[in-house]
Amino acid sequence: MDRGILRQILIGFVCSILIIDCGLHEGWSTPTIPKFNGEDPLKVTSDEIAWIVNLMYVGVGIGSLVPFILMDNIGRKGTLLVTTAPKILSWIFIGLSTSVPFIYVGRILAGIGCGITYAVMPMYLGEISSKRTRGPLGTLMAVLLNIGMLLIYAIGLWISRFTMAMISVCAPVFFLLTFMWLPESSVFLTRKNRLGPAEKTLQWALGKENVEAELEEIKRIVETEDKCGKMTLREMFKECFTKAQNRRAFRIALILLSGLTLTGASPVLAYQSYIFDEAGFEISINASIIMTGVAIVLAGITCVSVVRFAGKRLLLLIAAPICVVSLTTISIFFELQSSGYDVSHFKWVPTVFVVIYVLGFGLGLNPIPLAYIGEIFGVEVKVPAAMLNALYYAISTSAIVKFYQVTQELYGTFAPLWTFTAITFLIWVLIYLFVPETEGKTLEEIQLELRDKE
Repeated sequence: MDRGILRQILIGFVCSILIIDCGLHEGWSTPTIPKFNGEDPLKVTSDEIAWIVNLMYVGVGIGSLVPFILMDNIGRKGTLLVTTAPKILSWIFIGLSTSVPFIYVGRILAGIGCGITYAVMPMYLGEISSKRTRGPLGTLMAVLLNIGMLLIYAIGLWISRFTMAMISVCAPVFFLLTFMWLPESSVFLTRKNRLGPAEKTLQWALGKENVEAELEEIKRIVETEDKCGKMTLREMFKECFTKAQNRRAFRIALILLSGLTLTGASPVLAYQSYIFDEAGFEISINASIIMTGVAIVLAGITCVSVVRFAGKRLLLLIAAPICVVSLTTISIFFELQSSGYDVSHFKWVPTVFVVIYVLGFGLGLNPIPLAYIGEIFGVEVKVPAAMLNALYYAISTSAIVKFYQVTQELYGTFAPLWTFTAITFLIWVLIYLFVPETEGKTLEEIQLELRDKE
């Protein structure tokens, strides 16, 4: 294996620490919620629990907007180093809080750190890596997030909130201490007309002396982006809705992001301990939660392994019906239980079908939407598209978690689950009708297809 590949693996390993930390935050509420009002001294209401889950996603929306202020001033590397500040502070607030408002602050800070990471990390990895490693490094992001969730399940179920936070804070600290020695993106250095350092970065990252071809390619990228950079934000937003391919790109993004957020994964994963407890299955709740964590990791690995051959669209069309069948089965169980029917012989149903639901979600609806969004928008609308998509993700996820909490308390667990079933079925139909295949196509080919099909 040549030096370039080894160095890019090193870069990928260091960057994975920050992405895993995002997974720790995403999964934190699952092992923590059952502790409140029990072994944890903090007393919280069901409404406050919903906000504890939600405020992280509010922070993600805020954090996704921050990079557009920082990236062109302090660089991709500088922005990612800054990201460690809210991440470290968030774990301190979460671990030491003796009141709910401080937990809120910690969760918002966590979301801001994750929002910046989601926006900048793929860009940094794409600009620092070669064509051979760019694909694997980019697609591994969803898998690493899921690994972070599994880790927080594995350690968080058996230790206190304080101990969990103190262990977790090691991730952003370790990232800070290791990432500071890695180079800045060659694209950023070229944009700042620092061609000498840009060339040295390429030589180090690629492990070769002659990088003239790569440097010329970067110059062309920068030239194209600079032309778009002369447009005002208002002109960019206008481009979003006046060009046919951009309108269609937004329609596709709306469908896929709805598959990510409105199909109920966030509340199902956050409140799964309550779901398992209500079902009364003999297997321990902790074991069931670990099973869902393993399932989402395995599903993500499967997605990364087969997406190049099967295509993104096919995986979505397979994943959505798996989620529909699983949600339908769980909904029927809880509706029969709430109606007074004897379901004692079927207590295993929620545990088994939550795991199957997570497998379907992790196979397609979780990892693939972000990959599509990185491909379907032209350079001239990437900034407003990123802003609008981040806001939609934050608002829709917050709304669906709150919807689950309110309807579950008013009508029972089956009520929100039936709603998620209907939404997932609708999204399945919309994917079939409106989402094209993009795997194996260049950005130019994708843009031409979006324009021609309008």
